[in-house]
Amino acid sequence: MVKKIIAVVLVLATGGAWVYLDYQNKQEQLAATEMRKAIDQMRAQAQAREAARAKFEAQINAELTSCKATAAKTKEDFIVAHQLPVRHKQGQFTIPKTATDEADKTLEAANAACQATYETHLKNGS
Repeated sequence: MVKKIIAVVLVLATGGAWVYLDYQNKQEQLAATEMRKAIDQMRAQAQAREAARAKFEAQINAELTSCKATAAKTKEDFIVAHQLPVRHKQGQFTIPKTATDEADKTLEAANAACQATYETHLKNGS
């Protein structure tokens, strides 16, 4: 009789231990699932931030290129406006050195302003 009682107690203890371990396993699986979801969400947020950053950089690079192209066009227009016709040679023009120097200085200043604006936008993120 004592053996049967001990056997029943052992069976009950083993069953209780099994139920407890099963509960712990389910808790670990739940925690792992939550962790995976959090990691996936963080990865998606990081990818979205990277995509937004790449789009922003592409936009400000386009603005920089456009600004520099406008500055170059302004220089060319300035030089064309200051062309002087060459005497006795129709269709030929000369450009005074002062005009080219001024155009070069203006272009350098405009490019510097474009670069400064680009760096400010890049630094501020706006």
